[in-house]
Amino acid sequence: MHLHLMSTALGCAGLILGFPCLADASTLASQLYTIASGNLGNALDTFAAQSNVQLVYSPELATGKTTRGVSGRFTPAEALRQLLAGTGLTWKAVNDTTFVLKPLPALQPVPAAPPAADVSAAPAKTLRTVSVSGSLISNAAIQTATPTYTITAEDIKARGFNSIADVLLNSVLATGSVQGPQAAGTFTQGAQPISLFGLSPQLTLILIDGKQLADFGPLYNGALNVTSVANLPVAIVDHIDVMPGGASSIYGSQAIGGVINIVTKSQMDGGDLSLRTGNYSDGGGANQRLSFAYGHTTGKLRLLAAGEFDNASPIWGYQRPLTMGSDSGPAGVGAPTVQAAIYDYGTASTSSGYPLGYLNPPNGCDTHLFGGSTQLVSSSNADQYGHYCGSDKAAGDVTYSNQERNYDGMLKLDYQVSEQLQLYSDTMLNWQQQSWFPGAAQWASIDYPDGLIEDATTGHILYLGKTFAPEEMPGGLAGQMYRQNDLLYQGDLGANGQLGESDWDWDIYYLRTGDRTTVVEPVLMKAQVDSYFNSILGPLVGVDPVTRLNTYNPDYAAFFEPVSPAQYASFSQGVPEFSNTWINDTRATLSNASLFGLPGGDAGFAALIEGGNEAWYEPVNPLFTQGAVFDHAASGGGGQRAHAATSFELNLPLLKPLTLDLSGRYDHYALNEGSNNHKFTYKTGLEYRPVDGLLFRGNYTTSFKAPDLSSIFLGPTGYYTQIIDYYQCAKDHSNNCGADDQYEVKGTALANPALQPTTAESWTLGSVWSPVDSFSVSLDYLHLAIRDEVVQQSVDLLMRTDAQCLLGELNPDSAECQAITNPVDGQVQRAGKDGDGTITGITTYYANLTDEMTESIIGSAHYHFAPWHIGSFSVQLDYNDMLRHEYQLAPGQAPINQLADPQYSEEFKSILSGSVTWNSPGGRWTGTVYGHRYGPSPNYIAQNDGATYPGAGRLPPWITFNGSVSYHLTRQLDLSALVNNITNKMPPVDPTYSVYPYFNVENYNIYGREVMLQMDLTFGSAMR
Repeated sequence: MHLHLMSTALGCAGLILGFPCLADASTLASQLYTIASGNLGNALDTFAAQSNVQLVYSPELATGKTTRGVSGRFTPAEALRQLLAGTGLTWKAVNDTTFVLKPLPALQPVPAAPPAADVSAAPAKTLRTVSVSGSLISNAAIQTATPTYTITAEDIKARGFNSIADVLLNSVLATGSVQGPQAAGTFTQGAQPISLFGLSPQLTLILIDGKQLADFGPLYNGALNVTSVANLPVAIVDHIDVMPGGASSIYGSQAIGGVINIVTKSQMDGGDLSLRTGNYSDGGGANQRLSFAYGHTTGKLRLLAAGEFDNASPIWGYQRPLTMGSDSGPAGVGAPTVQAAIYDYGTASTSSGYPLGYLNPPNGCDTHLFGGSTQLVSSSNADQYGHYCGSDKAAGDVTYSNQERNYDGMLKLDYQVSEQLQLYSDTMLNWQQQSWFPGAAQWASIDYPDGLIEDATTGHILYLGKTFAPEEMPGGLAGQMYRQNDLLYQGDLGANGQLGESDWDWDIYYLRTGDRTTVVEPVLMKAQVDSYFNSILGPLVGVDPVTRLNTYNPDYAAFFEPVSPAQYASFSQGVPEFSNTWINDTRATLSNASLFGLPGGDAGFAALIEGGNEAWYEPVNPLFTQGAVFDHAASGGGGQRAHAATSFELNLPLLKPLTLDLSGRYDHYALNEGSNNHKFTYKTGLEYRPVDGLLFRGNYTTSFKAPDLSSIFLGPTGYYTQIIDYYQCAKDHSNNCGADDQYEVKGTALANPALQPTTAESWTLGSVWSPVDSFSVSLDYLHLAIRDEVVQQSVDLLMRTDAQCLLGELNPDSAECQAITNPVDGQVQRAGKDGDGTITGITTYYANLTDEMTESIIGSAHYHFAPWHIGSFSVQLDYNDMLRHEYQLAPGQAPINQLADPQYSEEFKSILSGSVTWNSPGGRWTGTVYGHRYGPSPNYIAQNDGATYPGAGRLPPWITFNGSVSYHLTRQLDLSALVNNITNKMPPVDPTYSVYPYFNVENYNIYGREVMLQMDLTFGSAMR
């Protein structure tokens, strides 16, 4: 309980003696109050500092709530009434100078004056389902055995976060590198997954109000089902809880690395309207947001509606100094992007398998392409002759932040049928359109034998390549952007109530959530584009019997001429790809927060049973399966499975200072064809309070992840990946296989319907110390061990094994080697008649292969103080340090230290964040400074060639600051100015990053400074 004791201006001897001294009622005259709007707990602290009364309340009552503040001359009761207006709280008057805060009864309107309630009256019972993160029992007071890190809507605004993705990516627990809008050319450039503790995004469970959210339809990396937060509106958020470690005994599958529970607004009496606009200092990314929320209670009906509209322009590479072009890297020079080039491999007798030079453009280059930056370029290799047409600026024609337009809405309805029965419905509907440009389309002679042609006259072996400029495209860059429409929805219909006059509560609901995504890609059509270039090559002269290459008499001058937009349109078109996911779930819960008495208090119990199904469908467009699209990988498949589960939770306050929490859950997944999966998981949590203000806590959990639907139902799926050819490296007698032995190959991924669940166990041990109400510090250790993780086979391990087989280090005739090197159906296919040339394709599959282990220290500290003469301050610090992250590629392989081996992981070892918030004495001004520090990460050479390679090292920490200032113009109107990345900090300079875009797109961003203005208008008795 919070107990605030305030003496009169003359002091009180009772305080010295250790007991409260209450002011006489006659002294409780009106006085001046200046308490700012914002966090309710902070406002109550300030109220206590300015009053002569005694407040008693449980801290969870104020958690996540805000107040509109109070300014003017009032009695303490009047001031308290205004502070609590719309918060869902009221008070009991013990006497004229002592108030005890408590929740409002369900569906009771906010009182106009303090009720004269009997102090001994039992607390009102609320039938509305409460979202309690990490528990089945709706009693937040018991949730201390599991660390939970919360950020409120107020914090989100003050720290300048534009979206839920911004919030979660700034969590100190989000140490992993993930693909997002900056990862040009990936399968999910229109999604934003989250990685906790450097684990795969599929091992983090994301919920809305404790309920499941459908996966994003397109596959992450073309292989994984993940949940995207890109299409979730920030306007509906009350607070977000992040719980590290396993939680399958409560939530089921996927809750391995952690659970993110996005808790939405649930109660309002009145409304609010918010308008924000923002721009970036370096251009691009202009954004606008309009949001509203309104709640009202009419008799037995309570409703809450919220909506949000977002609009944002893209940020292009050419708008930032670092990514302006191929010459904008740290070294200041870089090979210009090829606009048109003919690589000369020499003749059959002189060819070494590598280009010897270039054929010069007969009439030079068209210098108006790529904004006039196209020029004649010679090779950076002095041994190579000739020139090609290239551009220093072409590389900058790529987006790093998507163009977006969002329409989001939420509606919550409750109807109180009786004191024992309530009906409810929650609906969320989010529609998002995104556009991005991953880079200009390219054509090359890859559809010809070995990707080469031969000049019939000279006998020279040639490789042709061309990048299409914006001037050649219909509509320019804007006309060729990829377009994604994404509809995400979640809806439930349920009832809850009380069994008679007992302490048993029940809740039952049906949930449907889904995601429907369409992506339209402007692509080159294989037959049409090859036909265009065939006309330049001329008629087929014949086939060289030595090289087995087609021979032509090409029109070289025509090859270097630009195409017209009409010609480009003749061999390109937009090809749609559709995906659909859904979850159906019916759940019934029975709970009792006072099952029986124990020395430490009442035992709580809850049990549930649920059942439903889930599905993922991403049919491949026939144009891809028929090979009609030029040089393009596609993924697809689909299927569904049934799911049933039952679980329980028992909370036992064994002694006043000692509480034990137990939970268990059994899940069963059934397939029509393939292996059924089932798993029992459990959790034991213990909390011990030797003295007030000190808590020791710990828990042990088991958890699991059912195989992704994609890993079970994925059709043969193409992808492109960089490989290191260890066999060629060994043939070249090189001790270090690095960039010279790397090249891109096409791969095919295969599903496995016999997969078993990934399993895990985790345990935490920590403490919380809060010697006074205004200060708290927590420190927790987390150990997580994952077994039999379902992954695609490691490409690097496949390459190493392939080399060992071909070099005779492993028996070439063994089943293992034949499965890899067989020239007919082996997993690694090579060119050359002996099958020992360069790799032309690989095949990988899903399997229960890997083990993973992490250890981390998580710390948090909060301090609130209110010096009278300069206002009140709140300081928050959060820290996460990864002590260990080991990854075993396959059984029998040595574990890889992910924190020390940059070729396998680029994750951050540590993240620190902190904020300082100030409220002025008059309550008019509020300001926040937020800082975020990413620890060191490996540089480019380390990522590609290993930590011991010359030049390998680590980049310095990346530190950014956000700031915000709000002015409360009236009690209804707030005006705010916000600046993100105040110093316009770019990613750490990496002198070893020799290729565009010169920074790690999965760790950093190039957005820079953003300046925003926001207006917030409240009406009625608005509150979350």
